[in-house]
Amino acid sequence: MAIGSIFRGVEVGHQALDYHLERANVLAGNVANIDTPGFRPLELVRPSESPAEGRLALAVSSPGHIPFSGARAPGALDVVEEGVVSPGSDGNSVSLEHELAKISANQLRYDSAARLVQLQLAHLRYAANDGNGG
Repeated sequence: MAIGSIFRGVEVGHQALDYHLERANVLAGNVANIDTPGFRPLELVRPSESPAEGRLALAVSSPGHIPFSGARAPGALDVVEEGVVSPGSDGNSVSLEHELAKISANQLRYDSAARLVQLQLAHLRYAANDGNGG
C-alpha cells in the first residue's frame, strides 16, 4: 500500500471541510443581503456542477500577453447565482427560510465530515503506536 493512500481519507475529509466552510460563508452572505434591493442569492458549486462551464475565452489583445489555457486550480469552486424563484417588489429573491434550511443542512454535513476526519486520525494514531492506543 502506498503511503499517500493511507492519508487519502483524511485528504478527502479536509476538502469536504473546506467546501462546507466556504459554503457557510456564501450562505451567510445571502442572509446578510436579505434587505438589499435586487440581490440574488448565491450558491457555491464544484466546477462539474457549475452552469458557467461554457465561459467565454479570454481575448489576447497584445502579442505580449501570456496565453490562458483555462486550466483551473484543483478543487476550485464557483460561486454562482441561484435560480430566482420569485423576487420581491424590490427585486431581492432571498428567502430567509430557504437560506436557513441550507445553512442547517450544511452545518450537519460539516459536523459529519469533521467527525469522520477525527476518527480517521484516531485510527492512524492507533496504527502508528502499534495498536497501543496511546
